[in-house]
Amino acid sequence: MILQFIADMGAWSWFIGGLILLIGEVIIPGTFLVWFGLAAILIGTVTIVALPEINWWSWKGQMVAFGLLSLSFVFLAKRMFPSDHRDDEAAKINDPLRRFLGQEAVLLEAIENGAGRVRLGDTTWRVRGEDLPVGTQIKVTGAEDGALLVVPL
Repeated sequence: MILQFIADMGAWSWFIGGLILLIGEVIIPGTFLVWFGLAAILIGTVTIVALPEINWWSWKGQMVAFGLLSLSFVFLAKRMFPSDHRDDEAAKINDPLRRFLGQEAVLLEAIENGAGRVRLGDTTWRVRGEDLPVGTQIKVTGAEDGALLVVPL
């Protein structure tokens, strides 16, 4: 029944499918379904406008073209819109120590056996690094297991 409906609709089924995919993108955001929706609408447009009477442009040819066009759109989108979340402010919410990267401070407690404390903001934080005396200027270079990794300046 559904296949008969799609066959009866002809090229318009590509527009309907494309719109369903675009609506799905709005409901489930993630910029992934949009590329398949655009590919479906483009195949529908080509089928209606440019290739209505060509024998080799059967449903099989349309499906192959849709697959290739969808993959092309996805790869092109990956290149044009890279997803680099390293500087994303939202990432700092889940990793509160990340906000201290690059900051400089003075050791509050000496680093002995690789562990000490430093004051950053209104809180003291555990730090790890080479053994250093109290009052040493340090720079935060990373975070690991709830402690800041520091190096002397």
